[in-house]
Amino acid sequence: MKQHWLSTLLIVAGLASVGTTATAQAKTSYYTTNPGIIRVKKTVAYYKDAAKTKHAATVQKGHYAKISKVVTVKGHAPVLKTNTGKYVTANKAFVAKTKGYQNPKKYYQVNYKQIKAYGKVGYTVKRGYEGIKTWKIMRRLGTANGYNKYNSATYYAVKSFQRSHHLKVTGNVNEKTWVKLGFSKSSWTSIDSYVAPLGAHAWNGRTAHIEAMIKQAYKYKGNPYLVGSSSKPIYGTDCSGLVMQALYAGGINPAPISSIHHAYPGNEWNSRNLWASKKFQHVAYSQKKRGDLVFYYEPGTHTIWHVALYLGKGKVIESWPPRIMVQPIKDGQRSYVAGIARVFH
Repeated sequence: MKQHWLSTLLIVAGLASVGTTATAQAKTSYYTTNPGIIRVKKTVAYYKDAAKTKHAATVQKGHYAKISKVVTVKGHAPVLKTNTGKYVTANKAFVAKTKGYQNPKKYYQVNYKQIKAYGKVGYTVKRGYEGIKTWKIMRRLGTANGYNKYNSATYYAVKSFQRSHHLKVTGNVNEKTWVKLGFSKSSWTSIDSYVAPLGAHAWNGRTAHIEAMIKQAYKYKGNPYLVGSSSKPIYGTDCSGLVMQALYAGGINPAPISSIHHAYPGNEWNSRNLWASKKFQHVAYSQKKRGDLVFYYEPGTHTIWHVALYLGKGKVIESWPPRIMVQPIKDGQRSYVAGIARVFH
């Protein structure tokens, strides 16, 4: 009788131990505190309810989500409520806590704070400068010739203007001359400092970042090709100026290549600097995907002279004289593709 009682006690103790172990395993197998952002490790289902009775969608490996809280319904395993109101398993075998979507370390890192372009805001405009300020100055003084480069005619026109308005005669346009020309004081810095707002978050994956780039590029569509320009969508750009603002929207800062320095002498060829950067992955033409950068070389010299943003299905969005437009990836004006650079991985 005593032996039977002892056996019963051991069995009960054993069951309690198993129960404790199972509970401990459950706690280690599931998130019980909010992980913040998760990345899906295996294909999982999204549900409309925490009890997982109403299927909403299926998401694949690599999907990211922002989590608002952990929810436990009696009799069910914990689930994660996303910021979209859908529910997904909290099982660590299927989802993993992460800081968010990011490129491999050897490539440009994705920013999740507003990018600040490299360079001095409010620069003085001098001979050889290009960009929106130069374009405005040349139009104001009647020296515009279809190519917004601060030339000798503009230099002498500025000197004459400064002389007649009792300004220091330098031939260069500083803030005082700019305002006297009739432009607003605020535009002196706002033209330089514009950086496209971020169009994707840390909890968005590769596709969202690509679409943020393309959406920003489309804001310029129909505007004129303006050499050395990379500012607000109300203005035109040149090819690399368009791509830089698209990169900013996707969270990529290619500094020291910048929208500010793009107006400086010689920087209209930032397509060459982007091409030379080792922080993009170069892939075969046959492997090109939506969101990649397409670089072109000049016939004869084989130097890089153009860059466009690939849209897929043989189309690019680009700034090419006379305007920003969607075109076939190859046409009669620029068909020599130097290569493809991948922005997001």
